[in-house]
Amino acid sequence: MATNTTDNTTGILLADGGCNITTATCNSCCSAPPSNTTSEEEPEAVIKVFMFEYRSQEFVELIGPRFEEHTNGRVKVDFSVVPYAEGDTFLSEIENGARLGLGLYDVFVSSPVIVGSGAPYNGFADMTEYIKTNYLEEWLDIFPGFRESFSSYNGKILMIPFDGDLLHFFYNKNILEYYNFQPPRTWQEYNDIAEQVHNKVFPPTNKTLVGSCLGRAYGAGNAWTAQVLSSMTQTHGASQGSFFDTKDMTPLTSGAMVETLKILEMQLKYGHPDELNRTIDLNQISMENEECMLSLNWGHAFVQSSNQGRLGVGRVPGSQKVLDRETGKLVTCNKDICPNAVYYDDIGFVNYAPFAGGGWGGAVNGNISDEKKKLAMEFLTFFASKEESRKWVIPKVGSQEYYAGYDAYRLSHMNVEDYVEQGFDREQTDAYLYSIKEGLASPNLVLEIRIPEVAKMGSIVDIAVINHLNTTKGITATDQMRRDVMTDVTANLTKIISDYDARATIEKMEKILPQYQKLRGVYGELNENKNLIGEVRWVGYALGFVIIAMALLFGGWVAINRKHRVVKISQPIFLHLICFGVVVLSCAIFPLGIDDSGSTERGRDAACASIPWLVSLGLSLIFSALFSKLWRINKVFAAAATMKRVVVTAKDVLTPFAILMTLNFIVLLSWTLVDPMVFERVYTDELTSYGRCVPQGNQWKGFVATLAILNFTALVLVNVQAYHARSINDELSESKYIGLATLSMFQILLVGIPLLAIVYDTPSAYFFVWCGIIFIICTTILLLIFVPKVIRWKSGASDRSTTANKFSSNWSHGNNASSAPSHSSQVENKNASRGDKRVSFDDKESELIHREKMDEIKDLVMEKHNIDITSIILKVERADEAVPVADYAQPESMADESA
Repeated sequence: MATNTTDNTTGILLADGGCNITTATCNSCCSAPPSNTTSEEEPEAVIKVFMFEYRSQEFVELIGPRFEEHTNGRVKVDFSVVPYAEGDTFLSEIENGARLGLGLYDVFVSSPVIVGSGAPYNGFADMTEYIKTNYLEEWLDIFPGFRESFSSYNGKILMIPFDGDLLHFFYNKNILEYYNFQPPRTWQEYNDIAEQVHNKVFPPTNKTLVGSCLGRAYGAGNAWTAQVLSSMTQTHGASQGSFFDTKDMTPLTSGAMVETLKILEMQLKYGHPDELNRTIDLNQISMENEECMLSLNWGHAFVQSSNQGRLGVGRVPGSQKVLDRETGKLVTCNKDICPNAVYYDDIGFVNYAPFAGGGWGGAVNGNISDEKKKLAMEFLTFFASKEESRKWVIPKVGSQEYYAGYDAYRLSHMNVEDYVEQGFDREQTDAYLYSIKEGLASPNLVLEIRIPEVAKMGSIVDIAVINHLNTTKGITATDQMRRDVMTDVTANLTKIISDYDARATIEKMEKILPQYQKLRGVYGELNENKNLIGEVRWVGYALGFVIIAMALLFGGWVAINRKHRVVKISQPIFLHLICFGVVVLSCAIFPLGIDDSGSTERGRDAACASIPWLVSLGLSLIFSALFSKLWRINKVFAAAATMKRVVVTAKDVLTPFAILMTLNFIVLLSWTLVDPMVFERVYTDELTSYGRCVPQGNQWKGFVATLAILNFTALVLVNVQAYHARSINDELSESKYIGLATLSMFQILLVGIPLLAIVYDTPSAYFFVWCGIIFIICTTILLLIFVPKVIRWKSGASDRSTTANKFSSNWSHGNNASSAPSHSSQVENKNASRGDKRVSFDDKESELIHREKMDEIKDLVMEKHNIDITSIILKVERADEAVPVADYAQPESMADESA
């Protein structure tokens, strides 16, 4: 339990670890009953337990002896108990021992608040490995909220829980049904119901009713304040913080604290007249006497209740307004602000924040021997086991024994039949267990604060609230009065934090904020250097869009001017394929820029899997298009050199293109199915990590090697074809420009690949290098292939005859100069065979007219026969030269018409 039922205890802590206590409930807390050991049989080991007075009696009288019996007298358990009134002394003793590395005690038993006192100084032993090895099945039976949050510090298991405190809402079912009320969903409805029944006489019992019963004496009312406040301050789970912001330790008071005070004032107005002087016993006694309508309490109130069938249990009310942490004001809850809220048709969204006090647990001193640590862990896991814990959690119904009242904290404690066997009402038990499951499973579960100085902080809030309620009792408080309280509380909390941090700096201790973050399990998340890509992502995306825009621009230019001579002889289909390949390759930039900032795990994995597809297919499209384009030209020119007539269509040279693309597709599909790329985060130390795309297995190496071989082979073949076409005019083959593009590609890869290896663990640099490589490859190909054509197109290709003469010279001197007859002799022989038919001109104007007509004939022939390179087979001579009507390498389908 998080709150003691009595506070009339006194005692002192002895230096030797013993104690001298007189209490109203425990007369011999420091000595256990005789065990099986005798003076002749000394125990092999002694476990020294240091604990708070609350819960001490059952440990001393029952749990200690049970463990001694369990070990057959091998182990003896000694207890040192600190009185309830000296709670600060208890925490200070643990903190000082941890800081000084003392091993005076072996086990510490308390609520989880002690974690903040010892964990920052490595005062508690890490039990993670022990639990994995010896206690895993039992450990997994504990509710996640207790084992992952209350028991852990920065990912290490430091406590074994054996009591689960969850705040419940209790109500009198008979009174509720009599007045036809429904259980309240909000604090406003809670106060409305309390107001309507307060001071009314309940006819069935003839008792005067009290609307709400909440003991608020010093030390007892903090839980009620925290519960109301948390329903307005926490909306996204415990990692967000309910009283302090986990990002910067800012107290979450402001508007929420003002509204909380207003709600507490109304509860007091319709509450028990002695609330400010009574502790938690008031809640339970008033409900048992059936004098009270509504109350809040821990689970023991259900276990110890004798009103079976009449005690209602439900969800603790929530709030329709929540705190906007940016403005400090309350705003109406909606699905975006309150993602875990419940929607009601009549009142809208209500934010619920179940409050878990943490219960009780045990920690092992981190400064004792490994053998002693193991023995201490054995003691704690024995008491917290399923078999032992069931005795404390599910006693006989209505039991008032001092050991009765441990709250359920295991999944195995959720069996309703176990309670029914002990005499509990089935319907009431179902409601109670449902309340536990719903609360502990809530993604918005509120955790008790466990940081250093938590006792001082709680005292400040408690005193401020009590004083305010005392001051405003019987009068109407103003918002200014509430704001004054809020201001004072905020200032005092901030001072405690700053004072502690100042001392921590001097003594080289850890400040409160990182401790708080570690206790909430968000230290790494909030302080980790994830090496995200960041703003450089947008630079890379801009480069990607530039490439795409260029490719679309050139592709559009080809489509618009597809009938122009410059475009026709360049084979438009392959120009379009080059543009498409560049677009595909450039699209790889976008998944490369995805990391775990603003993306889902599934989205990141999909992005990683797409990168090999885009890079490989993009390069394959470019290389195969260039290869097919050059191969077609070389086939025509090879035929021309041997005086053969051939028909070479685009379809004839697309076979290599199809083969390369198919092979790439098969390899990529196999890779994706067998060993897909996924996103993972790699930690170089506790607070430094980087994200990367990695395969799940080792098969990726074979797939990468296969793709590299395929695409490198394609690149080599492109260069081979470019070499064969080196003597062909650049207007047709672009061999010079392809060579320059290839050289540029090799250079960027030669520099880029080592750079990628160097910056592999720096995602922003890695991404930028990748973008640079892709940008240079794509723009180089586009500019070298298309810019010369655009220039020729813009100039109108005015000097066609000069070009034709160059073509003629290329054929005769470049392709087969040694074996083929010279162009002059070919022309003479061909003209002679045709009767020396010549076309000559008397003036320049006639020559120009003739050339224009010949161009029209060429365009008609090209369009009719789908020939893209007829400019290489039609030639016009100047006035002093003969002009052949037929060509040397004319496709057979054109022979008759040309003749």
